[in-house]
Amino acid sequence: MFLYIAIHKDENTGYGVTVPSLPGCFSYGDTLNQAIEEAKQAILFHIEGMLEDGKEPETHQPALETLITNPDYAGAQWFGIEVNIDHLTFKPERFNVSWPKYILNKVDTYVSQTHDTRSNFLAKAALERINRT
Repeated sequence: MFLYIAIHKDENTGYGVTVPSLPGCFSYGDTLNQAIEEAKQAILFHIEGMLEDGKEPETHQPALETLITNPDYAGAQWFGIEVNIDHLTFKPERFNVSWPKYILNKVDTYVSQTHDTRSNFLAKAALERINRT
């Protein structure tokens, strides 16, 4: 995903980064290079949070000409960065799981009673376990 970032630098501060196409996504770095790298991490973290909230990120981005004229970003330096978000999507991906039949039978009984699916059950169980640690 290609994104524009706005970087501000005041006299006695580091580099503050704003990602206009992801409202609420901010970052910081002591150097310009660090600020750009931290922005990439902030973008990934922000998008992951959006997905956990059930929202998929917009792929549309305002034109740079529009961003430059926005008074909210007056005095900013603009950079275009590429961030790989291929792994951050709701798009289903098929994979194989091998379970003992008795466990599969228990899962099938459970999902039929809860009007769920095996896939959804497995995804929810995985997220629940991950969030516990």
